Amino acid sequence: LAGLGIVEVPVFKKPRVAVLSTGDEIVPAEATPSPGQIRDINAYNLIGLVACAGGEALYRGIVPDDREALRRAIGSALDSADIVVLSGGSSVGVRDMTPEVLNELGKPGVFLHGVSIRPGKPVLAANLDGKPVFGLPGNPAAVALTFELFVEPVIRRWTGESGTASAFRRTVRARLARRIASAMGREDYVRVRLEERDGEWWAVPVLGKSGLITTLVRAGGTVVIPLHKTGFEAGKIA
Repeated sequence: LAGLGIVEVPVFKKPRVAVLSTGDEIVPAEATPSPGQIRDINAYNLIGLVACAGGEALYRGIVPDDREALRRAIGSALDSADIVVLSGGSSVGVRDMTPEVLNELGKPGVFLHGVSIRPGKPVLAANLDGKPVFGLPGNPAAVALTFELFVEPVIRRWTGESGTASAFRRTVRARLARRIASAMGREDYVRVRLEERDGEWWAVPVLGKSGLITTLVRAGGTVVIPLHKTGFEAGKIA
């Protein structure tokens, strides 16, 4: 640029994304969990995902299952950030409280709560006086998927990029190593690992509940089963 005599260029300011973990069962990563508790996995995952998407993560700690504490934490996050992302506690109480608290903090409020996908069905999205707020499920695999589908496109558009969530991912054609079943009316995201066999890619499903972080560690890709399908047969190219 200097060689061309260009000394001013347009840039963007990285969007500040506040990351909050919610739930009485969540403890800091350095703590030793008691029975019924779990270390704060999601915060570290989200901080890295925000950075990869082009944002600046602001970690705002762990919020207990208390309405007033949740209200204060979200309100403070809205004051300091452009986007707010919460990973939900596993208790029923906090899930009931979150939409009500968000609707009290800004308008028009919650516009999405629950989608026909697995994992990640309870995902929540709100617009609070122009600031996007997302409530993601508590399970690590669901957090990663819902961030990719809902939060990442917003961050990237904020930075000037355009396109759907899939536009930011490398895709390959692969043959399924085994049958994958799905329920009609739900979009399933099945993690797979890729293997090259005789010059052809094969997708081997990495099965497990969305709370298992091993599915994230072992997988190298995701196969999407559309709403109108009941699954894919072994050998199908997806």
